Amino acid sequence: MFFSQTTGNVVSLFDYNEHNFQNFDVPTPASGPLGMRTASDGALWFTEFFARKIGRLNYTSGVITEYDLPVTLEGPCVLRVEEGSSLYFTSEQGNSIGSIDTGTKEVAVYTYPVPLSFPTEDTQDSKGNVWFSTLIKNTLQYLTPSTGKFTTIQIPSTSPLVPDPPGVNIAINYGPGDYIWFAEMSTNKVGRYAVS
Repeated sequence: MFFSQTTGNVVSLFDYNEHNFQNFDVPTPASGPLGMRTASDGALWFTEFFARKIGRLNYTSGVITEYDLPVTLEGPCVLRVEEGSSLYFTSEQGNSIGSIDTGTKEVAVYTYPVPLSFPTEDTQDSKGNVWFSTLIKNTLQYLTPSTGKFTTIQIPSTSPLVPDPPGVNIAINYGPGDYIWFAEMSTNKVGRYAVS
């Protein structure tokens, strides 16, 4: 199991059978490694929140290669989605979804048109849409990579008189079932949205 030690600037691998750890130091100091996934190219890709970079770990050789991101992708947060040859990640301070092509290393920026949303985590549905959570909007949203179009879905208020405070929707996941599951930290709730 891979995991990031954000403040320690380390990506770690835990071996379930041997019960030991292997650590990989990120080359850029205080880069803040965060969200990650193993991609179809066999490498572990991860965000570097404070350094505005994407890292790629070849865990056979232990070599980490870093790729700079444009200023519009400030605060790359969670990288979980792979669609075709591209990996998609959230950009919290950039209010965007970014992608990096695992072959060409070309970076694309999809700016979410609702200011100050602060995209946090991402997930992918069965149609290839990139869903993401936000810190201060009571919405679910997704990007359709083939069109670059965003769709926003309002989360209903639980009170007819007083709107809910920002949900602080951090966790989001597709499945089980054809549902988007999400957590609202400030309201102490878990939500489920039927995709179909």
